[in-house]
Amino acid sequence: MLRLAKIGSGGEAYYLGVAAGSGTGVEPAGRWVGAGAAGMGLGGDVRAEALELVLAGRSPETHDSLGRADGRIRVSAFDLTFAAPKSVSILHALATPDVAAEVAAGHRAAVEASIDYVERRAAAVRRPANAFRLPVPVDGLVASAFEHRTSRALDPHLHTHVVVANLASGQGRWSALDGRGLYTHRATADACYHAQLRFELTKRLGVDWSPGRNGRADLVGIGPEVRAQFSRRSAAIAARLDVMASRGFAATELAARTTRPPKDPTVSPEALRPDWADRARQVGLGPGRLEAVMGRLPGHRAGLVVDDVGAEVRRALVTAGHPFSRRDVVRLWGSALPRGGPVRTFEAEADNLLGAMAPGYEGREAPGVAEGRYFPAARDRDLARRLDQVVDRQVVLARDEAGTSRWLQRSVGYDLGLG
Repeated sequence: MLRLAKIGSGGEAYYLGVAAGSGTGVEPAGRWVGAGAAGMGLGGDVRAEALELVLAGRSPETHDSLGRADGRIRVSAFDLTFAAPKSVSILHALATPDVAAEVAAGHRAAVEASIDYVERRAAAVRRPANAFRLPVPVDGLVASAFEHRTSRALDPHLHTHVVVANLASGQGRWSALDGRGLYTHRATADACYHAQLRFELTKRLGVDWSPGRNGRADLVGIGPEVRAQFSRRSAAIAARLDVMASRGFAATELAARTTRPPKDPTVSPEALRPDWADRARQVGLGPGRLEAVMGRLPGHRAGLVVDDVGAEVRRALVTAGHPFSRRDVVRLWGSALPRGGPVRTFEAEADNLLGAMAPGYEGREAPGVAEGRYFPAARDRDLARRLDQVVDRQVVLARDEAGTSRWLQRSVGYDLGLG
């Protein structure tokens, strides 16, 4: 899942130190993202002074305080870390420069699409309303994206730290973010990133994807034995969990912290590439096999018509038997797309599905930007049982946008007209 962490005062030093241009590291310079940053006149590469001022709650232009007292700042920013699947990182690390550039561009597009979702649906500030302080929309996020290409174990690991300042403008004044929205929408933002990434790389390189789990999928042609060869951090964490004899999110986080080596910002991926190539050959991933990962779906490079997954998503919602929100529908929809899709496109599909399901659900509105909840009506208990019987996987002949006939898997609802 998308990693979300709080950054304390001075925490920006890590990101600046690893980046070229603003520090002494070898990773790309950070870049400003978010409508809030653009509204401040921030764009292009991140410079240390501007980032330090923003995270201290001050205007990078005038140095004036923006609605927060410096002495009371406990959380200066939030780190949203978007990590590509291991197979994508391996392709990016070992492919030719033109292919690596396409992978990097697809990754950046996916990060930007997910941050766009967070900005529109998860970001809020709190404002007084009667006797309460309610969340209201923000004018945009002030954020910076730092792209890294290696793990702390110096394996291929394409990921981006998006440092979101704990500062936003809403209803005409600046204040700290209501961070609850970031945590609430974390799983959906993760699904948005991975769905957009699958779409981008399928379109750009004609790759195909193995069946996914929890919205994540790996490239066909880069199997588990190859991924394990380049997953030394995961192996170290798994070994520590075995010693701890414990499992679960909290135990995994503890194991990750206690096995985390320091980041060496001076070792470049280019210097590591010969060793990576040798290790890849040891598990059968030579240049020929790597080349075969691409071009599997050449017709998809023009963009595949999004599969109809409405029936599958609807069944997941009604069989779960508990209330759900719009973010749950968006998450399920993005996760169900085998080759991904543009975030705003499947958001619209999710909204259409909610509209179609509305007669069978009791919606409860929420104040501010908080999302309402949908509660299954009594009649849907029978519908859930019926959906289990009628929704199935079927292979159908369809055409992609390039006009090429292809056999595609899609979900269909036979007698309920849900396909």
